[in-house]
Amino acid sequence: MRTFKDFIVDIAKKPPILFPLVGLFHVVLFFWLIWSDHKEPFPSMIWLQVVWMAAYTVFWIAACDFRKWGAWGYLSLTVINVAIFLAFRNGLLKEDNTNIMFLLDVIFSFALLYYYKTFR
Repeated sequence: MRTFKDFIVDIAKKPPILFPLVGLFHVVLFFWLIWSDHKEPFPSMIWLQVVWMAAYTVFWIAACDFRKWGAWGYLSLTVINVAIFLAFRNGLLKEDNTNIMFLLDVIFSFALLYYYKTFR
């Protein structure tokens, strides 16, 4: 069992530099979403975006540790997010209920697929 310090060192030094930087971006965006939505009532629709971003962050950090389940989870969330965006873009829901950075998630997913053979 690794210590927390060893885990942080592993996710910072094992993968290419892109992975920890994207992980840091996900963490910062997650906390920014919490801060920007902290005045909203908790069981509202707006908090789904915070939960969605938390899932992206957890899966990306697992991918930084070269875990296949992290890569599969991130890819799955990206596919679901793009499908929701395309389905509701002109449909009943006119407001944006998907993750705001879904295009970046697609680019990050290609990076995951490129390095997938090195995952365990």
